[in-house]
Amino acid sequence: MRVSIDPNEILALVREVERSRASRRRAWDNLQEIRWVLKDVAQIEVPPAPRKTIDAEGRIVKDAVRKALRERQEALETLVDAVKEYKRLATHPESIRGSEYAQAIHALGKALDLAERLIQD
Repeated sequence: MRVSIDPNEILALVREVERSRASRRRAWDNLQEIRWVLKDVAQIEVPPAPRKTIDAEGRIVKDAVRKALRERQEALETLVDAVKEYKRLATHPESIRGSEYAQAIHALGKALDLAERLIQD
C-alpha cells in the first residue's frame, strides 16, 4: 500500500510548526519581561519555574504579579482608611486629646511605613 503525500501539505505543516515555535518564543520573552518589571519596579524576585515550560513559567509569573498587586492594594486600602480616621478625628478638637486620636496617629504611621516600603527602590 502506497500513500501519496502532497508536498504542499508538508510545507504547510512545517510553516505551522515554525509559527507555533515563534509564538511560544514570543510568549516566553514576554514572561521574562514581566519577570524583569516585577524585579525592577516591585523588588520581587520571581523564583525559577520547576520546569522550563510556558505553562509553569506563566503560572509562577502570574502568581508573582497577583502577589505584588495584592500587597499594593492592601497597603493603599490601609493608608486610605488611616487617613480617613485621622481626618475624622482631627475635625473634632475634643477628640485630639483622646486615645482614639493617638491610635489614629499610630495607625497612620504604620500605614505610611508600609506604603513607603513598597515604593522604595
